[in-house]
Amino acid sequence: MLLKWMNFHIKKAGYKKTVTNFSTDVKDGEAYAYLLSALAPEHSSTTLIETTDPKERAKKVLETAEKLDCTRYVTSKDIVEGSANLNLAFVAEIFQHRNGLSSNNVAPVVEDTPGDVRTG
Repeated sequence: MLLKWMNFHIKKAGYKKTVTNFSTDVKDGEAYAYLLSALAPEHSSTTLIETTDPKERAKKVLETAEKLDCTRYVTSKDIVEGSANLNLAFVAEIFQHRNGLSSNNVAPVVEDTPGDVRTG
C-alpha cells in the first residue's frame, strides 16, 4: 500500500521511475525528494530535487521531513545504504504526517493507524 501511495505522488511530481522496494530504489534519495516536493511544497525547494550527490540529497530530505514533524527513524547513511526496514518506517512516518489524500494536502490526525484505516 505504501509503495502504491508513494508511486502515485512521485509520478504526479514528475518522477520517471517506479519504486518497487524500500532499498535499492530509494537509496539515491531522489524518490524521497520528489515525494516531499509533491506532499510539502511549502517546505521543499528545487535544490532538493536538483542535488546530485546522494548523501547530500538524503540530508536535505531528512531536513525537509523534520519540518513535517516526522520522527527520525532513518539517517542519511541508512537511506544511501538502502536499509529496507528503516526506509519503510520513514515512508510510513511521512504517510502518517502528510498522506496527501485531503483536498488541501494536509493529513487528518491519525491516532490509531490500524483502527482508523479499518474504520475509514
